[in-house]
Amino acid sequence: MISLLVCSCGCVVSLAPAYRIDKESDKIEFRSGPVPQLQLTASYALENYGTSVLPFIDVTLPNEARYRIKNLLIKVDGRTVRSVQVSSESQEEWASKFRVPFDPGWNPKQRRELEIEYTFNAQEGSEARLEVAAASFYVISPGWLPLLQPPSHPLSPFPGSPVRTTYAIEVPGDFLVLASGKPLGQKKNGGMMEYRFEWRKNDLAPYIVAGRYVDNSSSRQARSASFWTFEALKDNPATAEKETASVSDILLKNFGARNKNGPALHIVESAGRHAAGSSEFQAIPFPVGVLVNSRALALGVNTPDFLKLVTKAQVRNRFANISSPNSALGISEGLPAYADIVINEGLNGQGVRRELVLGFLHEYSEACQKGVEKPLISTTMQDPIEQRRIALAKAPLFFIALEDIYGEEPVRRGLAQVVSLLRDQEIKYQDIRAALENETNKDLAPMFRIWLYQTGIPAGFKEKYEGAQAGKD
Repeated sequence: MISLLVCSCGCVVSLAPAYRIDKESDKIEFRSGPVPQLQLTASYALENYGTSVLPFIDVTLPNEARYRIKNLLIKVDGRTVRSVQVSSESQEEWASKFRVPFDPGWNPKQRRELEIEYTFNAQEGSEARLEVAAASFYVISPGWLPLLQPPSHPLSPFPGSPVRTTYAIEVPGDFLVLASGKPLGQKKNGGMMEYRFEWRKNDLAPYIVAGRYVDNSSSRQARSASFWTFEALKDNPATAEKETASVSDILLKNFGARNKNGPALHIVESAGRHAAGSSEFQAIPFPVGVLVNSRALALGVNTPDFLKLVTKAQVRNRFANISSPNSALGISEGLPAYADIVINEGLNGQGVRRELVLGFLHEYSEACQKGVEKPLISTTMQDPIEQRRIALAKAPLFFIALEDIYGEEPVRRGLAQVVSLLRDQEIKYQDIRAALENETNKDLAPMFRIWLYQTGIPAGFKEKYEGAQAGKD
C-alpha cells in the first residue's frame, strides 16, 4: 500500500492519517423481559500511527431502524462522548455511520481506549438474519458488530485488526450456545453462564445461535447432524442424520470444506416473528447449520420434503458470502443450483443428472415465453422477475456444460479452489474462469463468451440432453 513505509527497525509508518486496532474484545448479553433484547459492549485499544492529529473517527453501526438500536453509549478513555450520525439512513441500508470526536485531538503515536455499547433486537419484517425471542436468539449476519472506518484521506488504510479477538456470550444457564471461533471456557454468574471464545481472521464470520434447546442427537459421528428443538422430537432423527451426513460428504468431496475445525451440522428450531405462525416452510442457513421453523419441523425430520429443505440450506451454507446484492445472479444463485444437481447425482446416481438438466431446460423455455432474456454476465437480483427467472434456469446449466466439455473433477476442483481462496469475498466470473483454466490448462474464453455474453442455450447442449430424451421416448 502506497501510504505505508517500513522502518529499518521493522515498525510501520504511515504517510497519511492512520490508526490500528491493537486489541479488541466484545461481550453479548441476553436480556429477557417483555421485549427480549441483546446488549453489546465492544472495547478497543487503538494507536494512531499516522502523520496527523485525528479530531475524530467514524464508526459504522447496525442500521438503527432495522436492528432497533437503543441506549447507544460511546466512551473514549473512559469518558462518555457525544457522537453524531453522519450518514443518511433508510430501511434499505444495513448500516449507519456515526462520528466519534476526540477532545483534545488524537496525536500521532498516542493510544486511545474506545468503548461502544448498545442494545438491539430486530424490527418486525426485517430480513431473517436476527431474531431475539423469549427463550432463544440468533445473529447470523456480520452487520450486528461495529466497524471502525479509516480516516477520510485517499491514502488512509482501513484500520488494521488484531490477529485474535476475544468475545463473551452471557446467557441463562440452561441455554445451549453455538458461536464462531475457538472456545476458551465458561463460567457461572448467578443464574447466567458466560461462554468465552477467541476469533481469528481465518475463522468463519461471527455468528451466535443460542436458546433453551433439547439436544436430540442420536449419533456423535463426524458430520452427523445435531437437532436442537424446543421440545424433544417424537421421531428418532437417525435417518435425517444419515442423509445430512451424506450431503456433507458430497459437498466435502466435490467442493472442499467450508469449516474444517468447526462443529458438525446443527439443525436448530427458530422462534419469533420469522417462524411463529408462518405459513412458509423455512430453512435459513447459518455458517454451521440450518434454522428451521415449527412448520418445517411438522413435516417430520425424516421425510423427503424436510430433508430437501435442509439439503438446499446446506448447499447455500457452502456458497455463503460469495456475492453482494448486485452480483451476477448466475454465480450467487447458479452455483448453489448446480451444486444441488451434484448432490442429487451423488445420492441417486447418474440418471438423475439428465432429469434435472431437462427440468432446467423446460423451465428456461417457459420463462423465455414470458420475458426477454438478458445475458447472464449482467443479470442480477435487481432485474425484473421475468429476466431473473430465465437466468435462474440457465445459470446452473452453464456449470453442467463446463463439466461436459472439461470433465467433472477439474471443474469441481477449480470451483472449490476459488470459493475457498475468496471466502467471504465477492466472486466474479473472471475468478471462476482463472481457476478453471488453471485446472484444465485450456482457454475458456470462447465457452464463457457463448454462455455469458450471448442469449440462448447452445444448440449442441440442447441436443445432447433433449435429443437423448427424445430417443428414449
